[in-house]
Amino acid sequence: MSGAASAGKNTLTHALRDTLPVQFLHFSLDFFLFGDAVLPRTPDGTLRDWARVRPQLFEGFHRCLPVLLDAGNNLVVDDIIETPQMWTQFQTLLRGHDVFLVGLLCPLAELERREQARGDRRAGDAARDLLTVHSFTPSHLELECSASLEHNVARVSQAWSRRSAAER
Repeated sequence: MSGAASAGKNTLTHALRDTLPVQFLHFSLDFFLFGDAVLPRTPDGTLRDWARVRPQLFEGFHRCLPVLLDAGNNLVVDDIIETPQMWTQFQTLLRGHDVFLVGLLCPLAELERREQARGDRRAGDAARDLLTVHSFTPSHLELECSASLEHNVARVSQAWSRRSAAER
């Protein structure tokens, strides 16, 4: 699942994990970012040295994916693929694995509303992501964040199930 920050990827991937006809593990960069056990933080809770740690964290997260898949796990992943270079690395790391990319689209005004309502995101991150995240990653399926969760889960489940054997 690829989309801008605050588009609803985490909510949708949780629902997919619990709905798809075979067992999937949900894996998210948010596990590292919003838990307090992984990344070092200042006393006020701000991530310490984020500019330096950020590229390493994204790369490490992406490198975990093929290892989990090679161990026999099915994954439903929410991610922000921010650059063409990141997309190239993603494709290289997952070559030989069954990847079904879903793009979650959300208008800027709604992203900004969600970003502000959450209170745990930096203002402007969603707008930054929106400018790039869907510009170079061809999705197998695109969804609108304005559709109901149930509708989007059903669309992903149906599209994923209908893929031909040649696509897998």
